[in-house]
Amino acid sequence: MKRKILLILSLSFTILSFSQNDILLVTDNDFSINDNSTFYNSILTTSYTSVTLHDSNTNGIPTSAVIDTYDLVIWYTGDDSSNLNFWSNGNTGNTVLRSYLNNGGKLWIVGSDLLFGTYLGAPATFTPGEFMYDYAWLASYDTQTYVDDGGLGVPQIERNTNVSTDYPSPLTWIYTTLYYIDGVTPRPEGISVYEFGPASYPNAGETTMTFYEGNTFSVMSTLFNPTNIDASVTNGITPNNDLDFFIQATLDHIFTSSLSVNEEDNKHIAFNTYPNPSTDYFHITFNTDSLLNKEFKIYSILGKLVLKGKLSDFNTKVSTKNLPSGTYFLKVEDLSKKIIKY
Repeated sequence: MKRKILLILSLSFTILSFSQNDILLVTDNDFSINDNSTFYNSILTTSYTSVTLHDSNTNGIPTSAVIDTYDLVIWYTGDDSSNLNFWSNGNTGNTVLRSYLNNGGKLWIVGSDLLFGTYLGAPATFTPGEFMYDYAWLASYDTQTYVDDGGLGVPQIERNTNVSTDYPSPLTWIYTTLYYIDGVTPRPEGISVYEFGPASYPNAGETTMTFYEGNTFSVMSTLFNPTNIDASVTNGITPNNDLDFFIQATLDHIFTSSLSVNEEDNKHIAFNTYPNPSTDYFHITFNTDSLLNKEFKIYSILGKLVLKGKLSDFNTKVSTKNLPSGTYFLKVEDLSKKIIKY
């Protein structure tokens, strides 16, 4: 049933946002080429199957002319840390990705040793001009499992209570514990998605996956290799497994939390909601007269219109007291947001 709901959710949102959701998967991983295939094949089990592969180790960094045509770029480094193309210009990151994000792109960076590849271990404080500060919206690199936990490794990671329950939790590994994944501190407005666990683990609560959505770009940072998730376990509904559910939930989060990048005119509109998740109300904020007094509509995950009103102010308060807890989609003209009510 949950799989059916996810498919309906994806279909409904695709209709609402008119987004093609074209994905470019850039592999930057020579450590295990089998992981590249596993990650790619898991994406194909989701509702997002328009995926183009680009092996950066063989073909180099994709050009701006190529990368700018995609709704989402996934930069996958697996467990590799050596000579990563991601860091081709040092800690500022490669110029193609910076340009893509400056023009309104969405990026999902994935890899257990991504930070180690240029910072060579924790601790490190990120500063303006560094990619992880400017775009991943991270304040600091705090810890690395096994290295900074007395040689234990982390047994599992757990969903932050402020993110969607579509994320499976806990996530366990094909190993008893997992070594060399990173704990970080997000900057203000950055969201913690997964944290080290369980409570008995010495560094429990450290963040290892974050999301940031700015006015013109969004970045999901996953500081572990998802192909190490134990795919024999499911915290969702069979026949899927935690690896597939994790990737589906992450892609849903990226695509439904951000503005549609296919609409050129919308790239420079600051259209946001807060608090999100919320309880009895939330605010819609925007920065353009063109949206003032426009109608907003809220849809259920099945595409049913459940609430509507007008944007009477640049900061419009919306009551959701009469809506049951769940996931909804806010739509104003061609702009869309995923909202969650507790």
